[in-house]
Amino acid sequence: MILFKPFFLKDANESNAYIIGCREAKQALLIDAGEDSPDYDVFLESLDACLAGIFLTHAHWDHDGGLLSILARHNVPVYSKNGRAPNGKPIREGDRIPLGRLNAQVFQTTGHTPDSMTLIVENRFAFVGDALFAGSIGGTSSAAMQEEEQNNIRRVLFSLPDETLICPGHGPITTVGIEKNCNPFFV
Repeated sequence: MILFKPFFLKDANESNAYIIGCREAKQALLIDAGEDSPDYDVFLESLDACLAGIFLTHAHWDHDGGLLSILARHNVPVYSKNGRAPNGKPIREGDRIPLGRLNAQVFQTTGHTPDSMTLIVENRFAFVGDALFAGSIGGTSSAAMQEEEQNNIRRVLFSLPDETLICPGHGPITTVGIEKNCNPFFV
């Protein structure tokens, strides 16, 4: 039912991008677009799926730097908190992103940036950008913003099942259970 693939973007500050989609509807979302990669289209074509949209976790160059190049090939909506990207669609907590038969819901996880958003798909995948990493959290500009980030992580992410995959903007994929029980910012 779910198609999923991570992409490592070496030239975009070693960031991650992801494709998540519905096999039955043959629709997929690209999560973050730090750089354009031919691998996105190769993966989609191998599954006979089409790109239905792009979800930006936040507006930093290593997460949106490849956007214009991708949009030149795929005229799709770009979901972000402020909606200021080309083809932009503003989102807010509680919104659902169309993704075939899958439940893809938006949550606010501000702290790293004021526009940080997380997309949770079927309570099995959480695309968190730079809010949470394996063993760490995203950098913030103040102690107050760090506290906001940690509170959002506890409220949104740590309420998910322990086996939910945390798909961060950098570094390895982890799980809610590992971060809840082992991340030094929370134990």
